[in-house]
Amino acid sequence: MIVCAKCGERSAGTTRFCPGCGSFLDWSGTDAEQQAQAVPATEPARQSAAAGTTTTAPPVGPSGVVTPDPIGPQQSAEPTPPVTQFGAQQPADARPLRAKAQGTEPRALAEDDVVCVGCRTRNPATRTLCMGCGRPLDEPEAVKPPWWQWWRGRDRERKPRKPRRRGTLAAIGRWLRRVFLAFLAVLAVLYAIIPGFRSGVNQEVLAGRKWVERQFSTQLTPVRPTKVSATAALPGHEAVLVADNAKNTYWAAPTAATPPVLVFTFAQPVDLRRAIVRVGDPAAFQATHRPAKLHLVYSTGKTFDVPLADTPDPQTVEIGGSAGATEVEIHVVEVHRSLQGLDVAMSEIELFEQR
Repeated sequence: MIVCAKCGERSAGTTRFCPGCGSFLDWSGTDAEQQAQAVPATEPARQSAAAGTTTTAPPVGPSGVVTPDPIGPQQSAEPTPPVTQFGAQQPADARPLRAKAQGTEPRALAEDDVVCVGCRTRNPATRTLCMGCGRPLDEPEAVKPPWWQWWRGRDRERKPRKPRRRGTLAAIGRWLRRVFLAFLAVLAVLYAIIPGFRSGVNQEVLAGRKWVERQFSTQLTPVRPTKVSATAALPGHEAVLVADNAKNTYWAAPTAATPPVLVFTFAQPVDLRRAIVRVGDPAAFQATHRPAKLHLVYSTGKTFDVPLADTPDPQTVEIGGSAGATEVEIHVVEVHRSLQGLDVAMSEIELFEQR
């Protein structure tokens, strides 16, 4: 048995916490046997102290009369004074922990034992604190949330709601939200019950969708000029041959101080986005100079430069800045030099616009 030094409650030797006050018995408990042995141990000490002083009977004379001892009673030994140590001393031992109970029988389990939710120790029904960890036995066990709440993260602590705003601006905002929701509800009802309203909404939605597709998509259609002219051209290689969609014809012009210029005229404003260009003579690629850079001048006043590679294959180039233009001038400002001829040739130019 262990006796609590604070409240005097007696507990079993395996108990770590006092059932009365909840104190940790390894610090404040004392074995009942040690406490019982401490009281009888004082009796031998008292008897040894009384035996330290002895009296001797007075001597008997020759006549049989007892003669008093003039010296008086003799002490068998004088008291020994306590020995005092000087200098450095070892520190005294700290208060020892209570001795573990030896040979304590394990407590018999009962059906009404209370199981601690912390350490799962079985405690008697009369206890309020756990013998193993000192936890209150009336504390409820935490309920494990279902798997779907754990998966969705519902077991986390919810953030406290912000206080509702008060004032004129907050009231106006709430009123506008209510009006907007009511307006949407009315439109939904009209869309559901009125066929004409429904068809009009559908047409507007389709028109908006097409506008968005035109803005973000790259659906291009070819555009044909109504007139093609040039500032210079060789006989048999006129300017119209550059837009005839034939692979065996080409436009050619002599190189001079002033670069040759092609002029494309359209029937309506265009928005050019792409061009396919074939440079040189298709039959003899090295016989003429090939355009290396084209400078486009639109009727709107904007310009755009197009670099070209020296290859007989068709080249797809991106162009821009022509929105609303009805005419475009194509200036050949740079050429890839030929080892044989002196003229510049261009086989085909095909333009594409965005609708």
